[in-house]
Amino acid sequence: MTVWPRSGVSLEVTYSASNGTIVALEAKAAEASSKAGANFGDFKFGRTSLRDIRSEFGTSGVLYPNVCPATATSSGAVEILNYYDVQGTDFVAKFVTTVGSSELAQLNTKYGNLLYANMPSYALLSGVGIYQREYLEKTQGSPSVRDAGYEPIKWVQGELAPSNLPTISLDRIKPSQLPVFRIYNGPNNYPDFSGRDQRFSNFRIRIADGMTDGPKFAGEYSVIQFGCGTGCSVAYLGNNRTGEVFDVPVGGEDNMYLNLKFQLDSRLLVAQWADNDPGKCFVDFFSFDDGAWTELMRREVGAADACFKSVAENLR
Repeated sequence: MTVWPRSGVSLEVTYSASNGTIVALEAKAAEASSKAGANFGDFKFGRTSLRDIRSEFGTSGVLYPNVCPATATSSGAVEILNYYDVQGTDFVAKFVTTVGSSELAQLNTKYGNLLYANMPSYALLSGVGIYQREYLEKTQGSPSVRDAGYEPIKWVQGELAPSNLPTISLDRIKPSQLPVFRIYNGPNNYPDFSGRDQRFSNFRIRIADGMTDGPKFAGEYSVIQFGCGTGCSVAYLGNNRTGEVFDVPVGGEDNMYLNLKFQLDSRLLVAQWADNDPGKCFVDFFSFDDGAWTELMRREVGAADACFKSVAENLR
């Protein structure tokens, strides 16, 4: 499915028919002259070169066995594909750079046998994609081969022009998109409130009680939520395997009427809360990976009293 083709840039959305989840998003510059933002840092279509991309990340990325990294198009151009795992997620980013047929002829005249060695300076960004790793490995093959010195990249959000494009509804983000790979079934291990977890010691009884029934989130965590006044609550995570305690990124008087949704087999936490100053209700989607929170999306769903409805109602 392709949506919002504007200003020479289009967004293609691929979803799984079996579960209705999005498995790939691809932004493409339909025109070589497009200089639109590519939604990653300061990368721009038609301006950022392959040399810039490799310099930014330090390596050429990942190769998949069923994909040729450089292919000729029907127009005589050459497309070059570079893949990079996105740090702390189950997603893979793809950057497509293109050398047009006329540029190839000029490069061949100028460099001859050294054409391909000099191509990275002339191959310009024409597409950016983000994929579920499982989907990519099913379609492109595995195992992948990583360049020397390879490390996953951090996704740096950039502006995707034009700015008035429709957004993808948050209800498309599902727990199955952020799975866990093991469920802890061992004994509960409680926090060390006299050492590592000392800063949470004021709530030691509430946190310990909240961990008693075992993990309920992300494979090995208990979510502990308790009140701090009328309409106010705070929340923490307790790791039932290690005993370590973590803050939850929302809660307190800045996030009133806090409603948390989560499940044991997913790293996805959905938080609905109200900000009384502007009088708005919001829904946040977070991923929890190796002790760190990543805010995936935030959506305003109405006035503050909309937070008295369920998350499912507000995301219809």
